[in-house]
Amino acid sequence: MTSTITPFETLASHKIVGFPDGNIISWCPQMDLLAVSMNLTSIWVFRLDGERVYSINNRAKILHLQWSHSGKFFVLSGTDNAIKVYDSNNGKLVNQFATSAALAITLVSWASINVPLSIAPDGEPAPYQDLFRVDILDKMPKLANEIDSSDASSVSTTAKNAPYTSVSVTNTTDNDGAMDYLLVVSGDSCVSVTFNNLFTVSGIMLPKGFSFLKHGLSTDFFHQSLLVRDSASQLHLQDFRIDVTGPRKRSYFFDAIRWASQVISITNHINDQFRTLQTEAQEFLVLYDRYLSNYKDALYADVDVMTSFPSCKEIEEKLVVDLGNMLLTGLVPSTTKDYWLNQLGDRGLIRLSTIGNNVYDNVRKVMFTQLILGSEKLIILLSYLESLSNTAEVMKEENYGISLESVKESVSVAQSLVKKIYGFIWRLNDEHEYFNQFLNWAKVEVVEKLSKEDNDPESFFAEHPTMDFKASSIMEYFSDFMFDSVLMSELDLDCSQNETLKKKHNPDNISVKSHITKLQNQLKTSLAKMEDFLAQKVIFEPAIPLNASSDGIQSDLEVFGDAKIITSVTNRTVSVTTICGGLFRTDIHFPGRIICHKLLCERTILILYEADETTRKFELFEFEANRGSVSSGDLRVLKSLAFDATTVVKKPAYMTINGIDKKSNIMALVLDESKKDYIIIRI
Repeated sequence: MTSTITPFETLASHKIVGFPDGNIISWCPQMDLLAVSMNLTSIWVFRLDGERVYSINNRAKILHLQWSHSGKFFVLSGTDNAIKVYDSNNGKLVNQFATSAALAITLVSWASINVPLSIAPDGEPAPYQDLFRVDILDKMPKLANEIDSSDASSVSTTAKNAPYTSVSVTNTTDNDGAMDYLLVVSGDSCVSVTFNNLFTVSGIMLPKGFSFLKHGLSTDFFHQSLLVRDSASQLHLQDFRIDVTGPRKRSYFFDAIRWASQVISITNHINDQFRTLQTEAQEFLVLYDRYLSNYKDALYADVDVMTSFPSCKEIEEKLVVDLGNMLLTGLVPSTTKDYWLNQLGDRGLIRLSTIGNNVYDNVRKVMFTQLILGSEKLIILLSYLESLSNTAEVMKEENYGISLESVKESVSVAQSLVKKIYGFIWRLNDEHEYFNQFLNWAKVEVVEKLSKEDNDPESFFAEHPTMDFKASSIMEYFSDFMFDSVLMSELDLDCSQNETLKKKHNPDNISVKSHITKLQNQLKTSLAKMEDFLAQKVIFEPAIPLNASSDGIQSDLEVFGDAKIITSVTNRTVSVTTICGGLFRTDIHFPGRIICHKLLCERTILILYEADETTRKFELFEFEANRGSVSSGDLRVLKSLAFDATTVVKKPAYMTINGIDKKSNIMALVLDESKKDYIIIRI
């Protein structure tokens, strides 16, 4: 078709460093980042000017890469059958899970659900749906994992690297009007879906006999499509629906998923924070044990421990008795003077005080601001789920897999955890106070006194006419806390390598760690029933044959409103099939091999093809839905760009675009056959 052809505007040209393998070249439109696979197992992330930002070693061949709708995260799948979610800003891993240990991942799709339109596609929500809805959680303080680390203002008042800060956000969307939706097909036999990177529904069985190529999602989440290929390489459209009807039921459906996702997020956060506390407390107690072990060696200097090795209980009793005698008499045995002055000394006391006080303060702060607050939020979320179950029972409807008994048990366990943590903090405060009194006594009455007893003892008594501590409190510390710290018992620390600080077995005490484990197991039981319910709501329709063949490589599915458009390439021909109130087909024939293509909307398509032996063309075509078989020369070419031996990119072989959501700002990146030179074009 003869018409005026506008040339594409070339914005920039650059080179890629490294050795791309050509497997993955993907553009993140929100962050303007370019992800390129290297050596099959690594992803290098560049800015558009070619500057390398970071790299990721997947340690397995990479199969798929998908960006989240916000662009803040991306997901990788590999031959290790694992799904890994990374932070786009820094490349840090924020989540990892296996969809199926035995089945290879064959399709990954990461879409965004428009919740309001999915609830009411016609724009008519259920009347009075949110009349009595009160968002209690929104009025409560935020947990560390609810603060977006990319927002500097939100974390400006938080100490750097404190254990209660959150390095990354594992919930991939903070917008109630949208929900991230990750679909993963394993072995072309089953599919799992993950909402907001948290709540996973697995074990959804797929129709047999197909290879699954693409996933399409419109504004209505409850109706989705899959592009599939049969054993004869023929394409079919496999529609499926989530069997939930009516705005009210759909609203409850999303409520249940959102609350379940928040439950998982908070549970993960509680576990992460608790593990951080365990690590810090472990380091402190290892240091403390080293100093006490040296003190033990000084006390047993005259004992042949190879032939008469004392038990842990005997060591503890001897240390307590010796320290108690020093406290009550003010006399330091000559055998331990070297320990107090040289092995421990002021430097050791300062180190113990600094690390110990930091640990006590952090444990108390994190327990109160993160674990207690998180548990309280869990109780509120569980009460929301309980209300859904009660509503379903009253309305004689399905309860979305929410077991009332299981939820009530989860609430009870969460309440017990809160009560346990308050008791732990109470005892921790006592131990912290006595610990500081012990260090103060050791510094003044032992170390400082010993350092001055030979030179100027009178100055010591002049500076310290009275004692700044309670002997009874220090004795209580010796007997109740020094060798039975609440940190060891409640945080369930591994003290097997310690010499003096050994964890005591107390069958009557259920630790904070045990309470958290019990809560986690109970919540898994509750959520598993919801997962089973949701999996059963997926219903597959009969597959629609498209009468088009494909090798499974150059095939695509796009959904524009009510129209589902499938494109497939066979050597020099691209077939465009439109399903919208019927099935319409257009086959476009080109003079040379089609290298790659991308559908931009219902009537425009980008094609990179071989015009002749020396020239390749990148063109934007306008076509009609039901033209039958046509030549590319009969179509209107909106824009065009030719490549040959004189251009920067001589033989373009790869193409990626920055998305089709914003029609006014679509750009394409075209990469040379050498995988080095590339240009950026405004579409």
